[in-house]
Amino acid sequence: MEVNLFGAYFEGAFLAAIASCFINGRISEQQIDATKEIISRFKEYEIEHAAIMPEKKEELKRQLKQFLDAKIQGLKDKLRAQGKLW
Repeated sequence: MEVNLFGAYFEGAFLAAIASCFINGRISEQQIDATKEIISRFKEYEIEHAAIMPEKKEELKRQLKQFLDAKIQGLKDKLRAQGKLW
């Protein structure tokens, strides 16, 4: 199964559009990247400890990275367009 990067990107942009209604100030890219890193580590830990074949684990980790990269890029692009990212 391949990751829908187009969908992930627009999901991130959609979430940013909603979240920006609740953001009074601006958010730094470093804060978003740090959050992404925490999520990535947690999900990789889940994959690593899942009862699946090692080859499948590596594929899932690769897909997770692609998904998170696309989703976070959509989120950043939308926040940047709204002037809420620095």
